[in-house]
Parts: sequence; structure tokens; C-alpha cells
Amino acid sequence: MGATYQKVKTGKDYISAECKDQTGKLSNYDVREGVLLLDHYDESADMLRQSFRSSGFTGPAVVITEGGFLPDDVISLFRWFCRDTEDAVMPGTVKKPEAADETEIREYRLRHAGFRLGKARYFNQIELPDYWEISGNSSSAEIHDMQNLRGRIFYSPRSENRFVSDVDWMNENGIVRFTDHYDGCGRLYSRTVFNRKGERFCRSWFDEYGRERIVENFVTNDITVTRNGKTQLFKNRTELGVSMLRELGADGKRIFYNSLSVPLFISERLKKPCNGDVLFWQEEPRGDIPGNMQMILNGGSNTSQIFVQNRTSFNNLAALGASPEIIKPFGFVYNFTSANSGGRDALICTNSDRIEYLDLLVRNLPDMTFHIAAVTEMSGKLLAFGRYANVCLYPTVKKSVIEELFEKCDYYLDINRGIEILSSVKRAFLSSQLILALRKTLHRQRYTAPENIFTDGENLCRALSQTVSNIDLLKGRLKMQEKTAMSEDISSFQELYKY
Repeated sequence: MGATYQKVKTGKDYISAECKDQTGKLSNYDVREGVLLLDHYDESADMLRQSFRSSGFTGPAVVITEGGFLPDDVISLFRWFCRDTEDAVMPGTVKKPEAADETEIREYRLRHAGFRLGKARYFNQIELPDYWEISGNSSSAEIHDMQNLRGRIFYSPRSENRFVSDVDWMNENGIVRFTDHYDGCGRLYSRTVFNRKGERFCRSWFDEYGRERIVENFVTNDITVTRNGKTQLFKNRTELGVSMLRELGADGKRIFYNSLSVPLFISERLKKPCNGDVLFWQEEPRGDIPGNMQMILNGGSNTSQIFVQNRTSFNNLAALGASPEIIKPFGFVYNFTSANSGGRDALICTNSDRIEYLDLLVRNLPDMTFHIAAVTEMSGKLLAFGRYANVCLYPTVKKSVIEELFEKCDYYLDINRGIEILSSVKRAFLSSQLILALRKTLHRQRYTAPENIFTDGENLCRALSQTVSNIDLLKGRLKMQEKTAMSEDISSFQELYKY
């Protein structure tokens, strides 16, 4: 659903925008504090947004390349232009009513599948031609016409449920012809069309009535917008973003952004604020200084500061000679959900029975309780550990039980082979659990202090034993953990935008 915004002039220097988003909640934004401009919405962007909001930032957060499952307070650049700024009729776009019987059949099918507009779609709630069928598992789903694969369904990574974010539709030769994009309200808000070679050709965005409002041509980069009864052509995303921020009243206000691509280009097209704009560099370590960053370091930019949010990336840039006056390490404000109580309960989340040195830990630390949770069934090998009095097993664990375990346990052992499940390491960090890991099973280095990473079971077991019996050692390791994750005070962010 296209978001609707009402601009309210409350003085010469700023505009407050009232945003009604997909879920119908209202938020007020004040551009006097600046704008948070995000290239795309991934975990790092989400952490940056949460840091700003936790510190009291009330400016708008805008994302350039969106997914359909954005937080309530994030404004999509493209969906901003899917609504009119005034009462205006879109010429030639009145939606033709469908035949009554076709509409009733489609609505019946969707109701029968449990779908109601206003909530996300499950994998089995996508409309299909007659006799086609959907089959799915916990990671994805497929659409078949008899023995022919005709579609792939992808779930939103921002949800633990099987909510649909994208559907690839294929021709008889298995080539993707277009992708439908769904949002958290179950609406088809956008569609990407591919050419015969399977290459992206264009993408359209629709308003809440299903009318095409925007077309982006990936060959020419042109963007055509139908709005306020008129059709307007923008050369690229930079022009579109500049137009939006000027409409917000943000020209000359401070821009906080996280990419050296389109967000930087938008920043350079606007008036330079008094203190300059700020780049939050979130990229992985690399062996050079990017060209656009060199422009900033040489003083030829509207950007005055670069805050690096990856410790190793900062060290690399510093070693390459980046100015310490401009580039600084700067992390996140974390919303810790609980405090460590110094107990003797340790948690392991896994979908594998390959848990390194589990037998060693269980036998040598009888006073500790090891809670092992899986979202799947457990193998006989893992179930056999149930014979130990200090082991609790949770196969096909319920969400409510997982939440209780993260609150109950004070240690998290990152010692399982296979993928991380349930974002467990990050959740452990936010629950103030001490994270101890093995080098060969490490899943999230950001949240694990180097001092808490071990190469063998004996040293891991020894460290765990010592920490459990020494509260000061526990507190020291927790401080190292927070330092590694670059935990910042709220005041650090407030200094950036308070006027």
C-alpha cells in the first residue's frame, strides 16, 4: 500500500510530516534534526535506524531500495511518489472493474486460504491459474503446473513466519519473466519485468488501488512518475531522491547516510548544512579507500565526517592513511532486553546434532545446566544427551519457550555446526548473555569478543568454569563483548542532530 503523508508547515525553517504507513500507525517527523537516508534496508541499516530512534531522533528515515516489509517509521522513496500531494485525478488510470463472477471466485479462493487484505501472505496464499499448485518448506516454496516448475516463492527475511516477499514467475523454459513483490499488508506493490534473456528490464510500483504509478527503466535508468494528474520524467534515482527531500523541506538540513552510491549523490545535490553531512560506513573490510570516500577525505564534499561501524574496516582505513580528523569508529545503540544475573544456565540453538565438545562440557561442568533448542526434530544422537541431569532438550521448540530461554540463560555457546538459527547470537547479545564460541563454529564475530573465541574444547571448558565461579571475570568478559560490538551511549548520537 502506498504510504500517505501530510505536510504541515509549522515555521520557516522546517516541515513536520505526518506519515500513515502500511499498518495505519501515525508518526511525526521533524526535519530540523536532519534525515536518515538509507541505501537499502538490511540488518546494519536497521541497527542504525534503531540507534537513532533510541536516542530520540524524530527526523524522517528514508530508504532508497526497499523491500516490502519495512518498519512503521521508515519511508520508502518510491512509495512516497505513489501517492498524490493533493486531490488529483490520475488521467487514464481508472481501474476497470472485474467481472463479478471472476472477482467472487478469486476472493473466495483467498478467503479459503485464510488471507485477508491488511496482513502478510503465507506461501499458500498466492493466486494461481486453475490446476497449478504450491509446495513449500521452511525456507522457500515452488509453484508447479503438473511436472513443470512455473514459479519460486521467497519469504521475507524480516519475519520468522513464511510470509511472502517475492514470487518469480517463469516461462515454459524455466526463464524468469517477471517478479511480483508483496508487502507486509499482502499487497502486490511492485513488479519487476525481465527480458527474454532473463535480464532485468523495468520495474513498476503500484498504489493501493493497484494502479501503476512509477516505472523505472533499468536500461536507461529513467524513472517515469504519474502523480498529481501529471506525468514526470526523472533521469535516475538520485533525481527522484533529491525531489523527495526538497518536498520534505530537508534541503540544507543534515543528511545521515550509509552508502557511497545514491545516498551520497543525493547529499551532494542538496545545500551543504552548517556542520556537514555524515556518512556511516557499514561495509566489510577492504584493501583500499573507495574513490568516493577519497573525495570526502580531500574536502571536496558536503560530507564532513565518516563514522565506520565495523572495527576491522576502521583499522584498515586508518592503516591506509585515512584522516583521523574525518574518519572515526562509531557503533550502535543497542536495546538490551535484560541483564546478566550471573547464573549457571547456558543456551545452545541448533538444527544440527553436531555440537562441538558437548560431551566434554556436560561431563566437566555438572553444576551448569545446558539448554539445547532446535526448531526441527532432534536426531537420536542429540536426544541421547537427555540422559544427563544437567541437559534440557527442546526439539521443535515453541516461540514462547525460546523467549523464556533467552531471558533465563546467562551464557550462550556458539559451538554448533551448520547455520545460525533464530538470529540466536544477536539475541543472546541483546539478552546480555556472555557469548563463548569456537573459532571453527563462529557465526557472528561482531557480537563475540576475541577473548571469548577458542580453538579447542579444553580452553573453552576452562574459561566457562572460571567465569561461572567469578562474577568479576564475568563482568569483564561482558564489557569486552560490548566493546567488540561497538556499543554506544545514547548521548553519542544525540550530539549529532540536536540543534
